[in-house]
Amino acid sequence: MKILREIKNNELYYNGFNLKTLAKKYGTPLKVTFLDVIKEHITSLKADFDKAIKDSNYPAKFIYLNANKANYGKEEIMTAYSVADGLETSSYYDLLLSSRMMIENNDKTKYLVPNGYKPKEYIDEILKINELGFNIIDIIDSKEEYLYLKEKNVKLNVGLRIHVKALYSEEGDVIENDRFGLNDEEFNFIIDDLKNTKLNLTTIHFHQRGFDYEKDKFEENFNKVLKYYIKAKKLYPTVVNYDIGGGMPLPVSEGFNYYEFAKGIFEVLLKTCKENNIDAPNIISENGKFSQKDSTVNIYKVVGIKNTDKYPWNIVDGSLLIALPEMYALGEPILVMPINNIGQNEYKARLAGITCDCDDVYYLKDRGYIELPKCDELYIGCIGTGSYQNSMNGKGGVHHCLLPEEKDLLIYKDKNGNIKEEIRHDLQSINDVYKLIKY
Repeated sequence: MKILREIKNNELYYNGFNLKTLAKKYGTPLKVTFLDVIKEHITSLKADFDKAIKDSNYPAKFIYLNANKANYGKEEIMTAYSVADGLETSSYYDLLLSSRMMIENNDKTKYLVPNGYKPKEYIDEILKINELGFNIIDIIDSKEEYLYLKEKNVKLNVGLRIHVKALYSEEGDVIENDRFGLNDEEFNFIIDDLKNTKLNLTTIHFHQRGFDYEKDKFEENFNKVLKYYIKAKKLYPTVVNYDIGGGMPLPVSEGFNYYEFAKGIFEVLLKTCKENNIDAPNIISENGKFSQKDSTVNIYKVVGIKNTDKYPWNIVDGSLLIALPEMYALGEPILVMPINNIGQNEYKARLAGITCDCDDVYYLKDRGYIELPKCDELYIGCIGTGSYQNSMNGKGGVHHCLLPEEKDLLIYKDKNGNIKEEIRHDLQSINDVYKLIKY
């Protein structure tokens, strides 16, 4: 996996670009999205899994689906779509977007995998798309969904999502807030009843929570749900996919060996399937955060310093609270650091946004401060903001203290390999805000 961050001459380079140079060229606050990072992450992951398949003599394939919900920007989704094996959707509207994209690209070969809890309109749209000949696999999330499909009496490829505990803890306690999937009673009912339908069971699915990969917890869920795959496979030879959902380690975790991770998965599957005299499955992964998170960087300029407390407050020309909702709401790690004069005349300080909110601050909680360089012109980078920030902070909307959204810059290679820098949106103006609030 390509190393994205480099420090040269005390300045931060990301994906080969000097972030201070971009900040001075375009102004701040600035959001920079490197579309090629999305493509490189997906192709690199697929290459690691394909190599592990070859080296392990594994008899099936790896399928990567982009989870659209990680980032609904058109350019981001289209970039992922160009190299992914298909799309995973999370809602009725997400499915409308994904199917439109496939229709526009005249592509019915890539996988389309609807997930999540499904109201009637969501299921009906799945059936419409299925009739059009798309390569769709509906992941059944509830007994009610199954009974509705049975009532419709249609031929449709389906999967069964297994309920697993969201294995992460708060003060050592498992938090049970994952309501998705089928419990044992529902799974056994469906498995026994499927023979009475036209539904074609192809996939067993589980989702590892998308934050904080932990090897032991991943393996616990992986091996638990594998037992459901074995039972389903013995009853229905059509079961050929084991969908491990999201929760894969992120590229920002530099040094993680994805090849060894894949090889370990295939070794377990080969051994277990041989012991049970069944064929090994294709592995499906739907980790949108994996492809999107590291593609985006937010850049701010320090516009003032206040010495009201023990550590000086460096005030930036934007809002950290607005820009990084995933970090504030869910504890998602996002790297916040200076991008110039790195390591020069450092002192203990804190960061604050320019809003009137006391919670619009950043420092390392275990220390109570961060190290910042003393200099006349300091820029701050927030690294890894490509997933979920847009949808969680209401991109294009009205924000806290009427602060404008950052100028939005895309950087990518065109078909001829030339680097392009394109402003997708200018800094939000007060007139834009007036229109939104109907003033």
